[in-house]
Amino acid sequence: MEKIKIDLCIGTHCFIMGASDLMILEDKLPLELKDKIEVHGQTCMQFCKQMANKSKPPFVKINGKVFGEANVASITEELYKILDSQN
Repeated sequence: MEKIKIDLCIGTHCFIMGASDLMILEDKLPLELKDKIEVHGQTCMQFCKQMANKSKPPFVKINGKVFGEANVASITEELYKILDSQN
């Protein structure tokens, strides 16, 4: 099975708005998810400009889909949805 790719925006705005907590995402995820993901930090991904008035930082991209106001709980929920759809 191919790993789920997670790109974290760690630009200044996202970092201040919560991405600093996401930098240790792998340590905060349930054990059964840790070997199924690949996490990368990206310098500002410009989503705050692209998603103006639609969502707020911090932004993440999971398998190419952009999510705003990301936190460990919302990322975990999305990971389980992806895994459920693959079964």
